[in-house]
Amino acid sequence: MRPGASVPVLVSVLSAAPATAMTLEEAARTNLALAVSLCLAPAQDGPTRAAAFRAAGFAERVDRSAVNSDTTHFFTAPANTVTVELYCGEMPQDCRAKTGVLGVSEASRVIDQIVPQLYPQYQRKALQGPTDPATGQPALCVRYEQPGTEIPHVVGVIPGQDAAGCIENGTSVVFDATLV
Repeated sequence: MRPGASVPVLVSVLSAAPATAMTLEEAARTNLALAVSLCLAPAQDGPTRAAAFRAAGFAERVDRSAVNSDTTHFFTAPANTVTVELYCGEMPQDCRAKTGVLGVSEASRVIDQIVPQLYPQYQRKALQGPTDPATGQPALCVRYEQPGTEIPHVVGVIPGQDAAGCIENGTSVVFDATLV
């Protein structure tokens, strides 16, 4: 092996870990992108996806149902920049990444960078909300839908804190769900 041949592997391994030495917004953006990438990795069952979050350095708490196979994994990135809920069980797998640091427009930019690479056939839909006084720009909530199926897979962004509609409130939830 020639000197330096292992550097790309080391770099790719290091880039798959949650961010820690950045501004809070940079860390949240990096950790959200990592969480979304792990949520969307094609053809993974729940235990494999959960193992990927653990391997990437997310802290984990698990809730298991006492009456069926329902299991929800809760993962947290450093500095609580991003939390992830990964449901596996009786219903289709569901993965949600949440942040109280980035609003819907910034989270929409994150999924705009990831989803077209993983699912190029998905259709992008965008909803504009009211103007954010801090930026002077309208809030943007993006979603990608699997075309041509009765029960589509959807990846999208909504505001957190149970907000109604597409608004900038400094929070966002990226959801990965099958609409049943």
